[in-house]
Amino acid sequence: MIPPDSQNDPRRDRLAPEQITIAVTVYDRRQYLAHAIESALNQTVPVQVIVVEDCGPDLSLQTFVEERFGSRIQYFRSPRRRGLFDNLNACTERCRTPWLSILPDDDFLAPDFVEAMIELSQKGPGCGLYFGETMVVDADGRAIKLMDETLHAAWRRVEAKEFVDRNLVGFPGHLFDVGQARTAGGFRATSFFCGDWELWVKLAARSGAAQAGRPTGYLRHHQGWERGTNRVARSGKEHGLILVQHKRALALLRSAGVNESFDRRWQLKRHHFPTRFLLEYAMFFPPRLLAYNCRLLLQSAPPHRRYAAFQWLTRMLGGCFIRILSRLRNGFAGVRRNWNGWRSAGKTARGI
Repeated sequence: MIPPDSQNDPRRDRLAPEQITIAVTVYDRRQYLAHAIESALNQTVPVQVIVVEDCGPDLSLQTFVEERFGSRIQYFRSPRRRGLFDNLNACTERCRTPWLSILPDDDFLAPDFVEAMIELSQKGPGCGLYFGETMVVDADGRAIKLMDETLHAAWRRVEAKEFVDRNLVGFPGHLFDVGQARTAGGFRATSFFCGDWELWVKLAARSGAAQAGRPTGYLRHHQGWERGTNRVARSGKEHGLILVQHKRALALLRSAGVNESFDRRWQLKRHHFPTRFLLEYAMFFPPRLLAYNCRLLLQSAPPHRRYAAFQWLTRMLGGCFIRILSRLRNGFAGVRRNWNGWRSAGKTARGI
């Protein structure tokens, strides 16, 4: 179904640069913001760029951005704190073009992102959502891995039911129809974790989606407490919220003819609970959520013998075993980070 405000638009299937806005969202992460804005401005095909601040505590942030980028961007500061996903709705409200890409302040875009989206829209016209592959990078912007497996094709259409299992869209590097997003209700403002995933399901169900087979966005992995996804992970709620979103996605897709019921055990057979997640974050979990995450681990289908051995030890020794391993792992990681920092400082002092 195409929303009324774009139903008779002859430009709908002919995407052009002047129809695209990139909105960079920010709360208070000045250390990454300039890189994000530069990646939006330095596209091989230039488009409009705006910055939307969620009423952050850094009162000089707007001056910092405007002095650095001048009239190349428009800066908007919300008069009140709206929260992560409602600030994304503020981006759609500020957008004056039919198409929008939202870029978090700690991520960045490939230089040919806009070019790739225009090319993708020509190959797969009529979709409400376009996106590419996402490259995960470290805090310094060095590539770690693709978020998902390589597509091995120039592009593909994506069925709505493919969004049931997982969020296929790494947040940087997407483009969506603003009119359709507004008609679908926008991003769920009360969401803690999956508000973007929920909207992608709606857009894919309404008019389809397409993916380019090349990286268009770079997702920065860092441990800062200010990153919303890190806070959710450390709270122990991440995988519970993901399972809730599976239920929401199935409910949304029933109207599109996807008649599947939610089965947590079947879901965990297909996507086993990651042991690395427990090792990284379990030391922060309150007892109830530690027990919940251990149950998810024990209900997962083991992909190999080491995983089965880890499950057996967890079953025998309980959550305390997981918490101790997590503390040891994080303690070792902290020592290694300090050692690398000392080495780098020593090399700098010696002029190496």
